[in-house]
Amino acid sequence: MKKMFPISIFLLFVSQAYSLAGFGLNLNQTMFSVDEKTNSINNIGSYGYEKISGSNGLGGYLYIDAIPFIDIDLEFNGFGTTYNYSVTIDQTTASYSLPFGSIAGYLTLQKKLFQLKIPLLAKAKFTAGAGLNHQIYKSLPNENDLVSLGIASTALSEDVLIDFVKDNTDSVTGFHIQTGLQFKLLMLDSFLYYRQVFADNVIPDAKGFGSLNLRLGMGF
Repeated sequence: MKKMFPISIFLLFVSQAYSLAGFGLNLNQTMFSVDEKTNSINNIGSYGYEKISGSNGLGGYLYIDAIPFIDIDLEFNGFGTTYNYSVTIDQTTASYSLPFGSIAGYLTLQKKLFQLKIPLLAKAKFTAGAGLNHQIYKSLPNENDLVSLGIASTALSEDVLIDFVKDNTDSVTGFHIQTGLQFKLLMLDSFLYYRQVFADNVIPDAKGFGSLNLRLGMGF
């Protein structure tokens, strides 16, 4: 019994301490779909792209839940994929594989809806929240972009078009809502939650996108 008492005190201390904050790795599956499209380039040809679907992403997070009634959650992540893009001039078509994606920061205020505890060992809670995000994203090259690159006078190499996409980004500030489950076992921390982002044109011609997120980290 004498040995069990100090161990119990230690576990109690850890159980309480790790609930103050946490950090770790975020893995996400971004869900969106961009339909295949073809557009004209003045009177000299056309350009288009095949269907673009959701992709995987990676990031990190930090949260603070020491404040009564509300938790503060900070996250930085990104997602990326490639898509098939084509340009047709004088009935000759050139195909390209171009990058597409976004990097973003999220600030979320969230509230615990309910919680389950195993004394000294583990607890799980279901939360819901909302906040602001800032997205820096790659736009799909449009007619003006292609004309500025001299598409009317010469065929573009894939490197030129890829470099253009990498060097030119747009940004937008949006908001988001999210809900999910957090599970803690001593110092180990995990989250599974869904987030809906409302930010115009990060996904072409769309008001936003959804993502399923898995977090693995440590609480202290």
